[in-house]
This record gives sequence, C-alpha cells and structure tokens, in this order.
Amino acid sequence: MADIESLGGAEAEAVPPVEIVNTSLETTNLGTSQPEIETMQQDEPNKTEDIENEFAEAGDNMAGDIEAGYVEARDVEARNVQVEDVEAGDIEASNAEVRDGQAGDIEEGNAEVWDREVGDIEAGDMEAVDIELPPMDNETARSTNSCSGYHEKVLKTLLLLAVFIICALIAVVVYQDLAPCQPKAATSKNNPLPQRFYDENYMRYLAYFPPGSRSNPSYLTKREVLWQADACGTQLNREPSDPLFFTSNQNIPLEPAVTGFMGQFGTYRFLSMFEMMAMFIGEEKHGMWRFQENGFIRVYRDKSSNVGIFPVERKRAIESGLYYVDAEKYTKDDTLLGILKNHYMNVNPALDFDYAFGDDTSIIINTNGRRVEVLNWIDLPIYHEKFTRKYRNHAPIDTPAYFCQVSSDNFPHAKVAWQLITAQEKANKVGPLGIRAGLDIKENFHKIIRFNQFPGATAWANIGQGNPETDERPKTLEEMRERPQTVNYTPIDQNKVDIEIYLAERGYRNSSVTYLQFIVVMMDKSDPEAYTYLRPDGYYYDVLVKRNTNAKNINQEPRFNFKISIRGEEEQKRVYSTVVYALSNLNRPKFGLTGGGCPAKGGDIIDYPWGNPGSGFETNYEEVIPVCDAILIDIRFWTNLGDPLDDPAVKIGNSGIGYNSTKIAEYVTQPNFYGRFTDPYNVKNNIQNPDELDFTTDHKMQGPKNHTDENVTFRIDFGKIGTLNKVNFPENIDIAPVSCVAESENKNDYCGP
Repeated sequence: MADIESLGGAEAEAVPPVEIVNTSLETTNLGTSQPEIETMQQDEPNKTEDIENEFAEAGDNMAGDIEAGYVEARDVEARNVQVEDVEAGDIEASNAEVRDGQAGDIEEGNAEVWDREVGDIEAGDMEAVDIELPPMDNETARSTNSCSGYHEKVLKTLLLLAVFIICALIAVVVYQDLAPCQPKAATSKNNPLPQRFYDENYMRYLAYFPPGSRSNPSYLTKREVLWQADACGTQLNREPSDPLFFTSNQNIPLEPAVTGFMGQFGTYRFLSMFEMMAMFIGEEKHGMWRFQENGFIRVYRDKSSNVGIFPVERKRAIESGLYYVDAEKYTKDDTLLGILKNHYMNVNPALDFDYAFGDDTSIIINTNGRRVEVLNWIDLPIYHEKFTRKYRNHAPIDTPAYFCQVSSDNFPHAKVAWQLITAQEKANKVGPLGIRAGLDIKENFHKIIRFNQFPGATAWANIGQGNPETDERPKTLEEMRERPQTVNYTPIDQNKVDIEIYLAERGYRNSSVTYLQFIVVMMDKSDPEAYTYLRPDGYYYDVLVKRNTNAKNINQEPRFNFKISIRGEEEQKRVYSTVVYALSNLNRPKFGLTGGGCPAKGGDIIDYPWGNPGSGFETNYEEVIPVCDAILIDIRFWTNLGDPLDDPAVKIGNSGIGYNSTKIAEYVTQPNFYGRFTDPYNVKNNIQNPDELDFTTDHKMQGPKNHTDENVTFRIDFGKIGTLNKVNFPENIDIAPVSCVAESENKNDYCGP
C-alpha cells in the first residue's frame, strides 16, 4: 500500500560532528619532587632515603571509593602508593587515541582497550596493589607527619586524575553516538577496509574510502562493491596492481557484495545481493492492497517545450497512434503524433514534471507568441505508436495483483543495492502471471525483480472466524462502534494457488520520484475465472478485441468478493477485507501520519486521506477495489541472478580465468605421503588405508624440517569447459545521496555507505 506521507519527504536532522582532540596524558611522577627532597636532605640528612619515595598516608582508606569502571584504590599505605598493573586495555597514560570509531577502543601508547563500555573496563579493573614497606622508626614517622599537608595535595591529585579518566571514557562513548563515522586505517597495502556493518553510514553509500580519497565521488567503482577483496585474514595474497586482484586464487572473479535497507512506520526491510543471490527480507504477515492495470501509460509534456496537445485534440492525438491497428477506424495525424513523440514522455530524470500532481493543463506561450492551453499529460493505450509498437502482441491485461509500498521516496538507503541488482541480466524478467497483470510495461514499472519465498514463508488470507455477520467488515461508524470485526488469517494452499512475487520501482502519476513496491500476483487454479477482469470499454479494449478475438470471452464483471484455497481445506473459503489502512498502523495520527482507514476503491491514491481517493495508481481500474489487508504475506524473498545453481559447469575447478579454455586443469602441490594409518589398533590388525596418496619420489613422509622444496604437478579432467556467472558492473550507478540522506549529508559520510 502507498505511504502518501513520504511523498513530501521528512526533513532529517543533521547531527553536528563532535571533534575529539588527541589528548596526551603525560606520565605523572607521584613521588616527592627533587627540590623538596634536597630541602629535606638539608634539614634532616639521615631521613633522605626514607622520604624520597613517600606519597600520602591513607591508612586503609579507599581513596574516596573512586570508581572509573571498577577502578578502586584499595588499602593505600603511607609509602610509595603506586598504581600498578593498570590493565584496562594496558592504558599507559600516553597519547590516548580513539581508534576505528569504536567506543572503548582507547589507545594510550600502543595498548588497546577493545569492546569496552563506560563503567565496564574489565581487563585488570585498574586496581591499586597493596605495597608492603618496612616499618618506620619514630623519627621517620615524625618527619612523615610533618609532610601531611603535602600528602593531602598528592591525594587530591590522585582524585583529580581518576575523575579525568572517567570523563575521558564517557566522552569517547558520547563521541561514538554523535560523531560521523571515521575512516578505518588500512590493514594491508593500499586496501582500506570497510566500516563496521552496524554503522549508520554503512547503509547509506557503498564508498569505503576516507573523505576526499575516492576516485570518483559521484559513481560507484568496482572497489566499492568488491570491498571484501584482500581483507585481512582472507588469504587473497595478491597485490592491488595484479590484473587478477579481484579474483580468487582459482581465478574466479569476485562477485558484488551490496546491501541496503528501507523502512516505513518504524518497520524495516533489507535488500541485499551476495554471490549473485538477491534477498529481500522484512516482516512477516505484511498486508497488501489489490489493484489492476487498465492497459494505459501516462505521458507528460516537457515543461520547457512551447508546444503541446490542446484539450480538444486529445481524442485525435490518441487515435493518430492507433492507425496501424485499424486504419478504417483511426486516422493518422502526423503533426499530433510528432508532438506526442517529441514533447511528451514517460519518466525522464532530466525533466522536471512538477505538475505531475497538479492541474491537467497549463497555459504556455506558443511559437507564435500566443497564450494557449495545452495538456500537461495524456493517457495512451499500450498499443500506441508512441511506444514503437513493442506491446502490439501483448497478452490481455486481465489479472489483478496485490501490492504494498515498502520504501520512502527514492529509497535513499537502498538505492545502490537496487541499481546493482537490477543491472544484472536476469533482472527485469516477468513471469506469465506478471505479464497478465501488466508488470512488464516498463513505462509503468521501470525496474522489477522476481523473487521466490524462502521455505516456511507463506501467504495468508483472512477467512473470518465463522460468523459472516461479524467477519464482514463494518460499513459505518455506528457499526464500527457497535462491534469489532472478527478476523482469522490462515495459510493459502500454494499447491492450488499459483503465486508470483516481485519487487518493482514505480512513481505515482509517473513522477520521476519513485518508490519500491512489492507485488504479488495470484491465480487460484480451482477457479481461475474469478481472478480475471477486463472492462469492456475504451481504447485499450477496442484495440485488444480487434487484435485478439478471444478477449470478448474474458470476465467483464468486477469481482468485489472472492474465494481462495486454504491449506488443509477441501473447499475454497470466502476472503474478507478489513476497514484499516494497514493492520500494522494502529494509530497513524499519533506518529504524525494521516488517514488510517481503507480507501475502499481502486485508482489514483494521491489525495489520500481527503476527497475521494483511490488506493493505487493513475492507470488502475476504479472498480477493482483494494480489499485492504485481506491478503498478507511473509517478506522472506530470494532470487538467483546468476546461472542456474544446478548447472554442472558453473564454477568447477577449470572455470577460472586462464583455466577455462580446456577440460583439463593442472594442479600444483607440495609433495608428501598422506593417509598412512598409525593407530595401534589398525597396525595390530594390519588395516591399511586404500586411499593413501603418495606425492613423493622416495615414497616417504616429509617432515616440516626435512622436506623437499620442489613442487609436483598433477592433472584433473573435468570432462567439460568450466563457466562463470556473468556479472554486470554498470559504470553509471549514481551514489550521490538522495532524499532525506542528501539533506543531512556531510563530508565524512563517504567513509561508509
């Protein structure tokens, strides 16, 4: 279903970055200063030795019970109080640094505190160790008492130092919450690693380089979707200058790793592609609305043009593009057809159709300097010459579908993932039911991916609780106040119901601002006619009947109610719609959203919830009502964008670059004798390993110190030439931030998507 709220876009607040200055914690000498020692030596030379290391008399005090993540000063003796073995990540009071943008990753010297939370520094707990010193004589004790004022100062210094450490740790954590992501240092030559997957910016762009270092700040690069290459601990062992850097040791080209997310109403869905497997994961039991395409495409006039179709010319402009279907009925008008072809178009990102949601007409100054009224847009049947006759043999669009908008405008956090996924060869392919629903009309559904459901996921139908009076949705406010509607969602029997699932990109009124919609087309094989409809009126119907005589046999009565096969039931069950906008939206006004009720009819939704809005798009039948949330589905989808997984030639041993020209591949190994049994049981019973492998010339096992350095080779014949997935890396994938992300953009955003 559509979220009209997002058409305006919510302004995102940009959080100002918090700058952390590299703070140098100089080592503090807590002993008596040298000038003071010299003074004491003059007054009492015999006590110099005892005084030099004195600190503060604390008895068994707890140093004010100072806690800095369990930092405790226990049993502070009156001599040489030293903080020993402070192991909170081995903090050595030198150059505290915030590394890797991680809370708790404090470096002081070269020691690191990993994964700590404020107040939870566990490594060592920074405990002061009890120091046992020789007993003092009376004279020394008197000398010590005379220095008590100095000792109090030292104790205060300790207190201040502890407070400083606490504040520094708190600042680190606060910084992590507020600051933009910081680029991570390279851990191998010329190979900056990506930011952590859970950083906010990770989902924004696929740009893993520090600000200013990216080769092209506007378009995606291969490095940015193959960021895993040469990551530490992955044994790629190639230099970036190697032409095969982006291949495995087998010379198999690496495949893109990309992910993104989208959300509505605080509910999130995730779109990813790994190893040519695309996935769309969201919530279970997501509600949908029904819609049906009417066989038309809306086109808009170029706003900068000084020509257009006059309102009185609408009929003739439409018919001028249908002359090739029925020359006797339709007359070609070259002038009007030329205007439609050159000055009206579907979606063009270079043009601004700011009147897409405004008036039907505009006043322009034509080439003669006169003010004239022209059509801002016009709906053309798919058979029109404007579309180069590519749909002339299209199957009848006679099947409704169910949809729900699942992203905000221009899906800012999933744009790169969507562009890369839809650039693959297996994208934009529509199945037979999808064709009958018109999902292959690219002017309406600009990009589309067909998905499968994961095992265990299903579709659900509301069949009510058995009482038709309460299962039927109430029609008036009085009835709604009088009784609740009774619902019962039960799994659909997918052995009897064919289902095709899609994720598609489309704008409302064909605006250049688009959204992602998931779409489900269903056909119950028990009663397929109940799932078809064709309005017997208009240009689309007239041309369809002219080209396909069987079109007259398609059901021409709108089905306001329908039945469906339910798992475990022999007979179909009546399906009931609900009164709500969405079952997941219990209180839209509370969260600043409008509406909350089901629009109850098909067609253009753009003015929802006011006026008389429809529930879908401008090219939908009004009489195919949405049956709001009568059908739910679990958003657990996947699809394979590579070659078939059961293809025996894909990625076998000789598939790599340089190996895939022959059926035989040569392998290189270090020699040894493998597989000899030495277990006493096997030796005693003379059980020998029939699978022993001897790669040596002397038939002896090689030790780690007495082995030969000469490698040996052997060959394997695969019986076929190995093949690879074809991966498209389009050069024009735009990663410039859009929508709410663009509004909150700052220069550091490019260190993680």
